[in-house]
Amino acid sequence: MVDGPANADGTWNAKDHLAHLSWWRNRDAQTLNALRTGGEMPPSVDDDDNVQNAVIYAGIKDRPAAEVKADAQGSWAALRTAVEASSEEDLGKQDPRQKDAQVWESVPGAVGHAGTHVWSWYLDIGDEKRAIEGAQWSAAIEERFFDTPEKLATSRYNLACVYARLGRVEDALPLLRESFEARPDGKIWARKDADLDGIRDVPEFKELLAT
Repeated sequence: MVDGPANADGTWNAKDHLAHLSWWRNRDAQTLNALRTGGEMPPSVDDDDNVQNAVIYAGIKDRPAAEVKADAQGSWAALRTAVEASSEEDLGKQDPRQKDAQVWESVPGAVGHAGTHVWSWYLDIGDEKRAIEGAQWSAAIEERFFDTPEKLATSRYNLACVYARLGRVEDALPLLRESFEARPDGKIWARKDADLDGIRDVPEFKELLAT
């Protein structure tokens, strides 16, 4: 990862992905600390991921690589410190951003989030093998922490997106079906998700979104 200007077409380079992930990990650490101490919560974020991602990108796209690397290491350390300082009662508190989740879930969620950006980056640079390995790795990590269809719905969806971008319809569709059965509201995002454009004309996918 080296310094360089932001991509002219608005796509993210490796530095952008790393800085984005650090932003969220730092926020997760701040949330854990605030719930534990009764301190001030971090500012709210936009419910539309595209809008929020654009806000974050605008603030990170021009940061130097050395600073981004240091912040990435610091964000993992901050998250670990926040977890270790928290009691089981603290970790079991409701996540203020996700009403159906406990705050500890943001930790394996951070791994899943990182995995999503890893496979997306590898696909962007044409390394399909590592993209699939990264996606399967992050999905396996989340399976170690969650065991209900509802909690695994996002993980299943993200893995399906990798296969969809590679045109592997037979691998993507079962995962999407499983995800939507657990969380039907996922179809709302799927109808506009560019990661699924490669299978959007497949009759089975159209039927899946319509039901």
